[in-house]
Amino acid sequence: MDAPLAPPALVVEDDPTERRIAADTLHEAELESAAASTAEEALVFLREHAPDVRLVLTDMVLPGRLNGIDLARVASLRWRWIKVVVATDRTRVNDVPQNVVFLPKPWRACDLQAQLRWEGERRRATE
Repeated sequence: MDAPLAPPALVVEDDPTERRIAADTLHEAELESAAASTAEEALVFLREHAPDVRLVLTDMVLPGRLNGIDLARVASLRWRWIKVVVATDRTRVNDVPQNVVFLPKPWRACDLQAQLRWEGERRRATE
């Protein structure tokens, strides 16, 4: 029997309330999600489930040794098909992978939904 597929989205957020809001927003867009509270947890999940994952939504500031940009760098090098959205309240960020999208904090559900629609349209255009 094949192993069940991983959810197509991964939410990386250390604040449980923000993580739940993000997961609920993804669910409303018919996109199930898994959750991690650190970049290190996210990388463990991705090593096992990356083929099934299409989107990573991560906070920029995370506990642990790695932040959201570090996670985005690793994902963009190892798993190029995964779109990474980084939520941040910072206005300047250096050395960012090209495929990363920034989502200003505090973000609203409609902001994330707009990113999801755009990504869906982009995927359909390249198929």
